Amino acid sequence: MNPVPTFRSQQGISLLETMIAVLVLAIGLLGVAGLQTMNLKNSQSAHQRTMAVMLAGSMAERIRANAVLARTGVFAQAKTCNTINLGGSIQNVERTQWINELKLALGAATSSCGEVSYDGANRIYTIVVSWDDSRALGGLSEMTIRQQVRIL
Repeated sequence: MNPVPTFRSQQGISLLETMIAVLVLAIGLLGVAGLQTMNLKNSQSAHQRTMAVMLAGSMAERIRANAVLARTGVFAQAKTCNTINLGGSIQNVERTQWINELKLALGAATSSCGEVSYDGANRIYTIVVSWDDSRALGGLSEMTIRQQVRIL
């Protein structure tokens, strides 16, 4: 009769098993780092969208606060992508402050722009804020927010 061989119980782990575990861990950590990078980009994009909506609302409130002047169309402004320094009248001060706030919030690049147009027949101002959102996932090189304000 042949004796049944007995197996020694394994003690510790082999070098190969350790290397495979480290490789799996490294791949997982690289995935987490990639997700974190995308999260930061998209958070910045969301912040810029929020600021653009707030800035459009800010200009709308400036127009509503000066309704008598606004009926004449004095708040209209061509697309402006650079900081401006208009002095004198209240509408020039308001437009200067708005563009400067826009550049501060959305970036000083030439792609951060503001525009205000006026339809005198219907007394409607259209406020347009545009900026570069291409860093975000699915972002556009020129993202645009539009808001309309009717002056009564």
